[in-house]
Amino acid sequence: MEIIFAILFLTSYHLIKKNWGKSKLFSEESVYCLRNPIEDDDYYTDKQKLIIEYLKMHKSEKESVLLKRCNTTIIVIRNLIDKGAIEKMPYKKLSTKEIFQLIITLIILAFSFIIINYFILVKINLRYYGIFIFIMLFLYFGLSLIHYYLKFSVKLFKNIVVLAGLFFFLFSIFYLIFGGRAFTHAKAYSELIEVKEADFLNDINTVDINNLPVVDKSYGSKLGSLKLGEFPGIGSEFETGEYSDIIYQGKQYLVAPLEYRGFFKWSANNDAGTPGYILIDKVTSETQLINIRENTGQGMKFVPSAFFGQDLVRHAYYSGLSKYRLENKFFEIDEDGNPYYILQYSLPTIFINGGHKIKKIAVVNAINGEVSVYDPDDVPAWVESVYPNTLIVKQLNYWGSLQNGWLNSVFAQRGVLETSQGTRVIMNEGELFYFTGMTSVGSDESTIGFIYANMKTKETKLYRFSGATEEAAMNKVLTLIAQRNISSSFPFPLNISDNPTYFLLIKGEDGRILRYVFMKIQDLEFYSISETSKLDAYNRFIVKLSEDDDSVSTKIQGTITDITSYVNNGFTIYWVEINNDKRYMINVGSFLNDEMIYFISRDIGDEIEFYVVGSNVVDFGQ
Repeated sequence: MEIIFAILFLTSYHLIKKNWGKSKLFSEESVYCLRNPIEDDDYYTDKQKLIIEYLKMHKSEKESVLLKRCNTTIIVIRNLIDKGAIEKMPYKKLSTKEIFQLIITLIILAFSFIIINYFILVKINLRYYGIFIFIMLFLYFGLSLIHYYLKFSVKLFKNIVVLAGLFFFLFSIFYLIFGGRAFTHAKAYSELIEVKEADFLNDINTVDINNLPVVDKSYGSKLGSLKLGEFPGIGSEFETGEYSDIIYQGKQYLVAPLEYRGFFKWSANNDAGTPGYILIDKVTSETQLINIRENTGQGMKFVPSAFFGQDLVRHAYYSGLSKYRLENKFFEIDEDGNPYYILQYSLPTIFINGGHKIKKIAVVNAINGEVSVYDPDDVPAWVESVYPNTLIVKQLNYWGSLQNGWLNSVFAQRGVLETSQGTRVIMNEGELFYFTGMTSVGSDESTIGFIYANMKTKETKLYRFSGATEEAAMNKVLTLIAQRNISSSFPFPLNISDNPTYFLLIKGEDGRILRYVFMKIQDLEFYSISETSKLDAYNRFIVKLSEDDDSVSTKIQGTITDITSYVNNGFTIYWVEINNDKRYMINVGSFLNDEMIYFISRDIGDEIEFYVVGSNVVDFGQ
């Protein structure tokens, strides 16, 4: 917004400078009135008498009109001034009509600025630079109109503009450079976020492979487009918006609103609103188009792609949020599937305009536009997106770089840390977290640890251990198959049997999943890869862990009391109950034929021996 104002201001300045003294608005034209003419017919010439008589009738007049109406010259006028008969007015005396015109013009100017603000949405808060530019432009154009009517001295007008411009320039330097920057408030910036160190293996639960998500936002966008293509009547007028990570009824989902495809699609549908949203199960990839307009007769009217009063951001702005800066907006649904937008607003907290923190959360009903405003700690239980990842990452970088002062962050860089490239949303113990790595400035593809920042509470933990960055892992997996035009998903951090592990997907050009990969964070050469399923890749990884470290696996001996099975991606999965107690999983695809013969030869009531990691059988004790 400040950039837009700066462009407007510089454009106005350029036009003023270019036309200074040339246009009627800025050219100096004197206005004359009678002063104290002498009642002596012989004292004035005929031309001078004509001017005096004209001014007696009209009270005052501009120089150009006098010259024309009295058919005289500027020399005649100057002689009258020397004789004390007329004088140059400091400003023009306005008639009642002209006063009325000036007032109406100023009202129109004020109304035009209100209309402009309707579209650009200036933050009405003296902590933000944009409001000062807006006020300065209004005052300048207002002063120009007053000068146009009163015709006071152009020299005075220019002096006012130059002095005001100089003051505003100096004010801008102070405001923008010293208003609250990191180099003068390094300590305050480093404390914008509190980071606690914790133990990864204790805090992060061992992975439940059945609930491990395989759909990221990139893949979800493909799935959503395919689903929308099944409804050509909807797809021709609407498109999917940005996807949000949510927990819906205890499961991980991606959700995206249906947005208008431009102004004309909005104008044709604004009474009914958009049909609904796309909902994608991140674990199973099941994709649904939830058509709430069809089900309830009411669509989503207040969305980012709407216009005028239905525009989401404008609607929230005029609902009492004009003094805050909008950091981000997310689409979410409550536990009943009702659609809402979550808007995150911040205010500066360091000196005048530095160090933004989230201060208000607006929850906007996408159907009826009802706006509920909460403090960050008081949002409804179903709201996940309280703190935006962009602000979290920015504050983490302040924390990592400014612990020992601003000068150290620029020159010596002792102990300076920064976030690695990218973030991912992950779920742990039923809560969503932003995940990103922390690296030393100037380091190669290694990380000093990982950050988990709670999306709802902002509770942030650093799990400090060395390993490869997310980018290094993504580059590594692309070397595992000899195929062009492939890409890697952003790594998903896991705890697999007390081993920090990345889970990644190798995807084709069309977004399809080509391979499932598990890879040690601390050793990228230790990995498993599968073309069939994440379960197969996981079992292969478990087997490698068992082979690499005998202490990882546990020996199980007992009597088989039950056996059940099912087929997953072409492989038979057995669940074996031992001693009427715990069940253990055997994936046929993870074993050689000789090993499986040992198992198949056993039946209920037989003794068996095998080794497990968690509940997965990794080896038979034959």
